[in-house]
Amino acid sequence: MIGELTVLDHTGDTKLVWDSAQDDEIEAARKMFNDLKKKGYAAFSVTKKGDKGELLKAFDPDAERIIMAPALQGG
Repeated sequence: MIGELTVLDHTGDTKLVWDSAQDDEIEAARKMFNDLKKKGYAAFSVTKKGDKGELLKAFDPDAERIIMAPALQGG
């Protein structure tokens, strides 16, 4: 299965794709996920059709799509 990690930020969005059969691709996606979580990003698992998913606390290599967004800043 092919998974996709989409990172939303002030520059737009960045995508990282991994094949769940490729350990090196999974580890690259896991590293990006963990680095962004440390920066305060929230992670949501959704289907590629956009069906509602769930808040993720840990990387899921079997997720169809993970969207990561920075924490909202109040003003």
